[in-house]
Amino acid sequence: MARASSALLKRRLDIVEIVRKQGEVKVDELSDMLRVSNVTIRQDLTYLEQQGYLKRSFGGAIYISPENLINHTTIDPPNCTNIGIDGGEIDLVKNCLNYINDGDTLFLSHGNLIRKLIPFLHNKKSLRLIMNDINNAQLVKEFSDAEVILVGGVLQNGNILQNNNTITSILNQFYISHFIFELAAINNNHLIIENSEQQNTYKQIFKNADHTIGVLPQRFLFTDNYSIGKLIHMDVVILSKAAVTEYHQQLLDSDFKQRAINKYCITYHNSKVT
Repeated sequence: MARASSALLKRRLDIVEIVRKQGEVKVDELSDMLRVSNVTIRQDLTYLEQQGYLKRSFGGAIYISPENLINHTTIDPPNCTNIGIDGGEIDLVKNCLNYINDGDTLFLSHGNLIRKLIPFLHNKKSLRLIMNDINNAQLVKEFSDAEVILVGGVLQNGNILQNNNTITSILNQFYISHFIFELAAINNNHLIIENSEQQNTYKQIFKNADHTIGVLPQRFLFTDNYSIGKLIHMDVVILSKAAVTEYHQQLLDSDFKQRAINKYCITYHNSKVT
């Protein structure tokens, strides 16, 4: 019995660490990683949610940054380096929290990386979140009491859109304190996003937001040129360590200075703006 109990605890610690590093993970993925059934994983997730380690989501789980994670267990935390997960994205997006205050109005871009930021907004009060990704907007409702405004309408209870908010009406109605968006690349001083459908919207937000924060998760080749503005007009750029080699010199040439460094990422501030 003791061996079975230890195996159970170790698997649940594995799950906590995987969810912490990935931010969000599906039941099927955990089942494949840990080689147990979906039913077993769901039982584990239910237990871990009850203990405050994570929050269940549709088909999986999301990390919620509990206060006391695995520091008081009698088994050493598992080594997840062989499971093929990226431990840096959570640290990358958590850096954005340093610039968000209670009562701010944020425009959050679409995408998976921004989705990983959302659970960490639960400690911020009286936020107004303007978004154009309905899936991310629905996730906000699970973690925050923030007012959620979608480009196209206001998200009400039951995920029903009411009113008809165009980007022009939003800019006329609201002062946007921060525009937080995921970058695909920085090319010759231009800020490149991946989704061409959002280019015009993000150009307008970039020009009107009081502060702009770009997050670039990794270094990869990107040939399309969906620019939303110039690097010299940015406030903050947060780079993963994997992207630093590619973009460090461009940032220095545009008068950005390193402000914070950790294991996974480096934060740069525009010395002419901030």
